[in-house]
Amino acid sequence: MTNFILKSTSGLALILALASCASVSVQKTAEQATLKMPQKIYVADFDVANGNFKVDREGAELIKFKQNLQAMMQTGLVTDLSHRLIPAVSTSKKQGFQPENAWLIRGEFTKVNQGSRLLRGAIGFGAGGTKVETNIYVYDLNQSTNTPFLTFSTTGGSGAEPGAITGVATDPVVVAIQVVASGAGGVAHGLTEDTARTAREVTAELSDYMYRSGWISKDKWIEPKKVSE
Repeated sequence: MTNFILKSTSGLALILALASCASVSVQKTAEQATLKMPQKIYVADFDVANGNFKVDREGAELIKFKQNLQAMMQTGLVTDLSHRLIPAVSTSKKQGFQPENAWLIRGEFTKVNQGSRLLRGAIGFGAGGTKVETNIYVYDLNQSTNTPFLTFSTTGGSGAEPGAITGVATDPVVVAIQVVASGAGGVAHGLTEDTARTAREVTAELSDYMYRSGWISKDKWIEPKKVSE
């Protein structure tokens, strides 16, 4: 009986530990002062050229996978920023900009691990977990489109199927990303939650910068989750 209790307790602890692994964290790499609160934020599609992609696709299917992931991230960021912090709009990496009171977010995927969809669906609790890592660059269009004033990275993943942790999607960023993913033929299946979490942490990091600059009140501040925490 004692052995059974010990095994059950250990099993529960393992399940809770694995389930708690679904998160995304931020690590700041550089920051400079900029002059004032922007009126809006442009979000460019993230670069995929130098990322490490461990997915079950190649050739034309891999190209489509990357395009869908770019669309999901851009849509998620625009939606979350607009909903929780400041109006945001999508833009192209090639678009030129004139000086204005606005910020520009550029980013790149550095690592994308699709994990095992079979294990996530059959077992869950961290088995076959996904992984998404990005680098983020934020520019003040009143200053420069060549030198970011804020750079940071995000890292994290999920061991659960989309919806298994959050239940029915009601968060606007999750809904927006799932709309994009639904047209991807399942290509980005298992990465929708990671994309949503990444978008939320980018929003949180920008809100933290704005709060520390004295531009927003504490009730508008969103605390980012740091890698060291």
